[in-house]
Amino acid sequence: MTRLRAQANAAQAEGHFAESREMWQAIWKMERSQVAACNIGALSYRIGDAPAAVRWLSLCREIMRPPSTPEERELYESRLFDLARARQLVGEIRIVVPSGASCTLDGEQITVERDKPVPVNPGHHTIAATLHGASVRVDIDVRRGEVREVRLDLAAPALRPTATRGPALASAPPSSGLRTGLIVGGIAASTVFLALGGVLMVVAHEAEVNRDETARSVGGNNCLRLIAPECKKAASYENTMFTARELGAASFVTGGVLAAGTLGFALFTHQRTEITASASSVAVRGVW
Repeated sequence: MTRLRAQANAAQAEGHFAESREMWQAIWKMERSQVAACNIGALSYRIGDAPAAVRWLSLCREIMRPPSTPEERELYESRLFDLARARQLVGEIRIVVPSGASCTLDGEQITVERDKPVPVNPGHHTIAATLHGASVRVDIDVRRGEVREVRLDLAAPALRPTATRGPALASAPPSSGLRTGLIVGGIAASTVFLALGGVLMVVAHEAEVNRDETARSVGGNNCLRLIAPECKKAASYENTMFTARELGAASFVTGGVLAAGTLGFALFTHQRTEITASASSVAVRGVW
């Protein structure tokens, strides 16, 4: 075990991530430790296997003990960061089947856990379940960041799938079209405020230059006393400079807040779709 760990760490240090992951998977079969789960998840993310990264890093988070040292805290936060980034690259399917049913996803046997969605690559997927000779299958498309729920009912004997759109929930948030409009509007508004801030800062800089040149033009006192007309003109430039700076700073802050709010809205308002399939029908409804 110790030798295999050393080989896995050496392969990772040399950039052979796939090879290192295979070794850690072998270690996991012998000893189901948090170190193995966390390393498999991190390596899966680095080789571009986002669904596996989400599965293993979620398990890593569940079994990892609370960090007690700065090094452990840094590692813990790194794993959570990898998990968050991997989640942005996948879709998720929450599968509900009767107890004892056998379930496959794209032809591969899976273990269904009601409270744990299955992470998948965006695209088309086929889910099938069998129980006591009865079987049901449903094809779905999953988008990045989307959570879909599939219920497979194996009570009836024959499969005649039909699809209907269920009613929207009373408390549903904005529809997909409105959500897209809000995101686009937020991006546009933040861009306008940030650009305005840049323009105002340029105006402030030009006003400062004009103030200094005008003040120097009246002699050595640099307008310590506002007597000459040029000094009054310099004071006007100074007022413009301060006003433009204040407005520019406010525009930058507003643009930054809008950009952060838009990003948060885009990341945390994903649509979830529920599909119910039985031997007699398939029902589809959107849920938020």
